[in-house]
Amino acid sequence: MRTRTCAAASRWRRRGEAGSATVEAVLVVPLVLVPVLAATVILGHLAHTRIVLDAAAAAGARQAAVIGADGASVRKRIATELADGGLDPRTVRVTVSPASASWGQPITVRLTASSRAAVPFLGTWTLPLAAEFVTRSEVTH
Repeated sequence: MRTRTCAAASRWRRRGEAGSATVEAVLVVPLVLVPVLAATVILGHLAHTRIVLDAAAAAGARQAAVIGADGASVRKRIATELADGGLDPRTVRVTVSPASASWGQPITVRLTASSRAAVPFLGTWTLPLAAEFVTRSEVTH
């Protein structure tokens, strides 16, 4: 008889705790998984922004090498690459140095931008991103 009473009490305890795992999951998912998923999306966005900046810097440096200087066509090429990648060209700072280069001299194109990262429950940060590409002038002045 004693074994039946213990077994019945054990079954009663298990029935009382049956919903507690569900309640714990409902409480843990928003506090743990949502920030992790948001951080993954945000890091993906930052990586995308960096790749677009790299591509635009390379395209601008190539254009600068072809004309041998900084000019409207270089700025237009960079703006096109940025817009094609989904970035606003007005938010990116472009530096081309030197302004003019002779054949074989290096030309550097540097792009800088800021990107905002906001992770739920953890905070918001503004992160500086930069890309630089160096090429040699192909024009004799």
